[in-house]
Amino acid sequence: MKAITIKQPWASLIVHGIKDIENRTWPCPKKYIGQRVLIHASGFRGKKFKVNSTDEQAKGAFATIAKERTFGSLPFGSIIGSVKIVDCVQNYPSVWAEKGVYNWVLANPILFANPIPAKGKLSFWEYSGVIEEGGKP
Repeated sequence: MKAITIKQPWASLIVHGIKDIENRTWPCPKKYIGQRVLIHASGFRGKKFKVNSTDEQAKGAFATIAKERTFGSLPFGSIIGSVKIVDCVQNYPSVWAEKGVYNWVLANPILFANPIPAKGKLSFWEYSGVIEEGGKP
């Protein structure tokens, strides 16, 4: 199954159904529109993130994820769920959509019960392991 690596906390926000957009400088290949892909949380543990938005929805999303986990305990270097890519547009009407880039519209997220350790890659990549329903390897 195809996977895509996303930095934290964005990966967790996607699989929790909070973030409905993935912003990229390149358009999603048409063959992936309508497809479910695995969400891999990058192993990169960069600087702490902060909310630059004054939008209440964005602040609420971070408050929701903070109740469940602190940044230090978010899963890194693991496949944490999956999501369906339903469209790729620019200037999508979402608090998460950045202007001037491609907004991949996401739907039907699934959060796996247990993260599956995996090394990520750039762009889309093939996960060769078996994933059962609920995210068990």
